[in-house]
Amino acid sequence: MLSRRQFGGRSAALALAAGTSLSRPALAQGRFPDRAITIVVPFAPGGANDLAGRLLADRMGPLLHPEGRVLVENRPGGGSAIGAEYVRRARPDGYTLLVGSASTLAVAPASGASAARYHPTQDFTPLTVVGTSPLGVVVPTNSGITTIKQLVDRLKAEPGRISYASSGVGGVSHLGADYLANLAGTSAQHIPYRGGSQTAESLIKGETLYAVDQLGSVVGQIRDGALRLLAVTTQTRDANFPDVPTVAEAVLPDYELTTWTVMVGPKDLPEEVAQALSKAANAALAEPRVRERLESTGTTPMPDSTPASTRAFLDREFGLYQNIVKRIGLRLD
Repeated sequence: MLSRRQFGGRSAALALAAGTSLSRPALAQGRFPDRAITIVVPFAPGGANDLAGRLLADRMGPLLHPEGRVLVENRPGGGSAIGAEYVRRARPDGYTLLVGSASTLAVAPASGASAARYHPTQDFTPLTVVGTSPLGVVVPTNSGITTIKQLVDRLKAEPGRISYASSGVGGVSHLGADYLANLAGTSAQHIPYRGGSQTAESLIKGETLYAVDQLGSVVGQIRDGALRLLAVTTQTRDANFPDVPTVAEAVLPDYELTTWTVMVGPKDLPEEVAQALSKAANAALAEPRVRERLESTGTTPMPDSTPASTRAFLDREFGLYQNIVKRIGLRLD
């Protein structure tokens, strides 16, 4: 039988242990996740960013927990800043995440959008670089334009009269098309839409003449012949379209632009939760089926990033986009 002193000491020790256990993140007790995780995609369904979010959602749940579930919620608008702002304000518990693009986490905040009063690393917890993607300059196949030089010549011949489509005001497609006209020494008319699928539709209907969009958002229309890919925006040609030149080699030597997809959570996620989410995302990206699906749309998966390397990546890319925004004078408010 325990004495009163022994019982009191044991009770105190048990209370201390219980308190310590309760103060740890749920992951430490094997309870994370104990409900469904939501990945917010800040674009309409159908684009490359949406595909990446859905591929991650499909695989991350069971990788985190045998009965784990991850859902996708589309929250488009504000140049993809509305969805980002929703996640920024969410509880930092790992149950609300953002799969954003360069539009979301670089262009929108760099260009002064009122809906994007956030910093990509100071106001979020970086988790994983999902992948990088080239942008493509596309026109309707029936436009009669077959080369990037022909498009640039027409922009110069009709300054301010040619319209281009984008997946939203302040997005990377907006920046890319405006940057193209700016470097050509002319201007064009911006017609924003609410996602990559609507951008392609506007071109096919003849509402706009060209777009600079993520290849994954328009690759289907390129392959079925509805759109023509004139050039890619990267420094080197894309392996999926080896016969298509870069903008730099064909007409504008200073033009280079790459977009990307990154997963982040709200600021101040517990380190253990952040590490678990990052590792699950990387494991999903390493799976052959996921890699093949992303690569088929022009996205190169990066299954080896960490929260620390993702933070460094975002800081570097944000600086690059700030310089482009300043160069072309893009201000959204």
